[in-house]
Amino acid sequence: MKIAVISAHRGDAALSIGLAVDSWLQCGDAVEVISCFTRSGFAPFSDAGSLHPNDRMSFVSATRKREDEAWAKLAAKIVPGKLMLTDLNLKDAPLRLHCAADEVFGQVTETSDKAILKIRKAVNQSKPELLVVPMALDGHIDRVTARNAARYGQPVPVFFYEDLPPALKLSEESIQESAKILQTVPQFVSGPADVDAAVERKRRIAWCYDSQIDEAETAAIAERCRQYYGRERLWGAATQVPAD
Repeated sequence: MKIAVISAHRGDAALSIGLAVDSWLQCGDAVEVISCFTRSGFAPFSDAGSLHPNDRMSFVSATRKREDEAWAKLAAKIVPGKLMLTDLNLKDAPLRLHCAADEVFGQVTETSDKAILKIRKAVNQSKPELLVVPMALDGHIDRVTARNAARYGQPVPVFFYEDLPPALKLSEESIQESAKILQTVPQFVSGPADVDAAVERKRRIAWCYDSQIDEAETAAIAERCRQYYGRERLWGAATQVPAD
């Protein structure tokens, strides 16, 4: 099966559903991660802060690309050659919309945003049999745009993942309410796993993105799968079943 995973930013997919991607690869599925807004100046735990603003975007974008590539190398130890990374090379919200980092939440997606057509085209070219998109739980305009653009008019099953790290700051009630709006129910790619091994695997995946998250957040992301018995929770229509 061909599975397309939409990652609004580099790292969103890996941090949120890295274990699910492992499971799909182990089952022989081909997974394409489509990263949308990859031109960025956000890397708070890198050396970017010492750079001139004119150089920051190039440095950060290259750093985060290497982080995705590090994740792909980890995934290749599961099944070589089955994880594909596609880069749409779009500017993230602060650069694209000329707004401050704290102004990217709760904005309305503009239909004139050229990113929408580029994301839709990428999904159509991918020809997935299953599409996985962010829930956009924090209302980040990039995640909302990626979610809505990718799923628009798709004839294939669509599943939603809980965005990490944003979901760490939200209550279960808030997540359930978002799932209700999307008309979805909880879904899991596989049965319960070796929990300690899953936590350690998720920690290794999260470590790939050390320009974006610190050790405390890395640990919290890794530990989250413990409450799901070594898995990550997806959301989909009640009539749909994730590939396993």
